[in-house]
Amino acid sequence: MLSERTLKKLQGIRKCSINGHKVKDLYQLVLNAPDLWEQAYGNIYNNKGGMTPGVDGLTIDGYSEERAANLRELLSENRYVPSPVKRAYIPKPNGKLRPLGKPTASDKLVQEVWRIILESIYEPVFKDSSHGFRMKRSCHTALKRIVST
Repeated sequence: MLSERTLKKLQGIRKCSINGHKVKDLYQLVLNAPDLWEQAYGNIYNNKGGMTPGVDGLTIDGYSEERAANLRELLSENRYVPSPVKRAYIPKPNGKLRPLGKPTASDKLVQEVWRIILESIYEPVFKDSSHGFRMKRSCHTALKRIVST
C-alpha cells in the first residue's frame, strides 16, 4: 500500500503530464520511497511468472526491506548493473518455440518500480484508442472497440 506522500507525488506526476509540463525528480522518488518498492514487490508477487528464477537462481518471494534498500543504494551510487537475462524456449501451439527472457528478481523489482512511475506519466496522455501494452487493454479489447464502432 502506497503512503499518502507517495500517492500525492504520483498524482502530481500525472497532473504535470496532463498539463504538458516537464516531470522532475523522478530518480529521487525511486530512491526515497520505500513504499513504492513494496508496492512493486506486491505487483510482481501476484504475477504468475514472478517466482521464476533468473540467472542468479533467486526468486522474488520473501520481500525484505533490506533487499530493496540495497537496490536503492546501488542505484543512488550508480553501481546498479542489470544481470543478463536467462533465455528459455516454450512451445507454441504450432510446434515452434517462442523465446522467453527470465530476468533476475532484483531486475524485475527495479523494472516494476520504474513501470509504476512511467505509467503515471504516460497513461493519462495516451489516446483512448491506444490498446497496446496498457493495463486492462489488449488486442481483444481493440477488436471489441472496432466491432462496436
